[in-house]
Amino acid sequence: MSNIYNLEPVTKGKVLLYTSHGDIEIELWSREAPKACRNFVQLCLESYYDTTIFHRLVKGFCLQGGDPTGTGQGGESIYGSDFPDEVHQRLKFIRRGLVAMANSGTPDSNGSQFFITLGECSELQKKHTIFGKVSGNTIFNVLRMAELETDSNERPLEPPAIRKTEVLNNPFDDIEPRESRHLKAEKKKEKKKSQMKATKNYKLLSFGDEAEEDEEETEQVSTKIGKISSAHDKLSDPKLSKEIAVTKKQLEEDRTAMKTQAEKIREKLKKELEVKPVEEVTTARDAKIASLKSESEKLMEEIKGIGREEKGEQGSAADKDANLNADEKVTVNQFRRDLKEFKEKQGETKAKTKSEREKRTMCALKDFTSKLKSAAKKDADTAPVELPEDLTAEDEEDMLNSVNLFSHSLVGEDSKAKVKDANVVNDDTYEIFDPRHPINKRKRGDKGKKKKEGGGSDNDKWKRTKILT
Repeated sequence: MSNIYNLEPVTKGKVLLYTSHGDIEIELWSREAPKACRNFVQLCLESYYDTTIFHRLVKGFCLQGGDPTGTGQGGESIYGSDFPDEVHQRLKFIRRGLVAMANSGTPDSNGSQFFITLGECSELQKKHTIFGKVSGNTIFNVLRMAELETDSNERPLEPPAIRKTEVLNNPFDDIEPRESRHLKAEKKKEKKKSQMKATKNYKLLSFGDEAEEDEEETEQVSTKIGKISSAHDKLSDPKLSKEIAVTKKQLEEDRTAMKTQAEKIREKLKKELEVKPVEEVTTARDAKIASLKSESEKLMEEIKGIGREEKGEQGSAADKDANLNADEKVTVNQFRRDLKEFKEKQGETKAKTKSEREKRTMCALKDFTSKLKSAAKKDADTAPVELPEDLTAEDEEDMLNSVNLFSHSLVGEDSKAKVKDANVVNDDTYEIFDPRHPINKRKRGDKGKKKKEGGGSDNDKWKRTKILT
């Protein structure tokens, strides 16, 4: 197919058909078929194909349309009559998607109808003018139309319609579109309506004979006198008064009154829309700020009063203690002392800076070393440990262990213990290998020799041997 497309000439011009089954984009060969392309483009610009249908469908052959009557026997070209065929050597009916002019079966009888090929149509060569091709993915919309059902006369049961046409690229700059066929039809209808005269049917009225006689008399009078004129047409009539209804003075007075009313309205609007000066605005803001400050001060005083009341409650704790018994006072005082000690210890342990932490760790180390030295001296002196009499057996053991803890020497494991090295071959080392491997056979010197009898079964794949060093 690529060879076929390469043989076709370059297109110039593009038209888009908006159909009921999707858009169809047609590229034109305006240099190879100028008359057919000009005819097609101008008819699209004049909306000639709008609301027309594809009236004929031959499956696998063609899809035909372009007839405004929808019968296949109508349609006119822009030239007023049929125009001749335009055959080009490089344009052939050898594939689907080609757009050509339809004729009446005789040469040089092209009008407005066209068709789109749905396959190879070699029998149409040199009988019809090819002037365009369907481009892009819009060919699939044509194929969707080709799947529609038809009757015995090759007419689709639900014929697809062209809703609108649009010229995307006009290759002819000198085309001047005429009036569209829709406008012509509307004008014809209007002319027919205007030509029809209204006739009065006097027989419908009960006094029809009298009305008919009166109308005949009025027609006779109008023919004699001519046109009926109004009072304004005859100002020279003496019966009519020539005085002016309103004088110039009255007009001027009315104008001055209107001006005064307008000025009053403007003054009222100015007063309503007057902008207050900056000083008044600042004073109002200062007053608001002062009121807010006073409110905030009041709130602060209330908060302070609440704090004082709480302190008063704390001070009244001493008065509460006076009401307690002797035993209760002792327990309360002891509890307070414990709290103070706990807080002091907690404050000591919390180091605020790095330097304080380092100092405390150094002090702890010094205490530990002093304890070790003292324990060593006690061990040298072998002084007996005096234990109190009231202790139980478990307490005595705990005391002795705590005293003798620092007297014992710290002994680590023997660094000269043997460590097994995987690389060193000893009597206790073993290696697993396959005796059937050629390298192991060479080591044993069993190359080319048969297995000894009783050397093991065939299922023994591995053998463990001891390597003597």
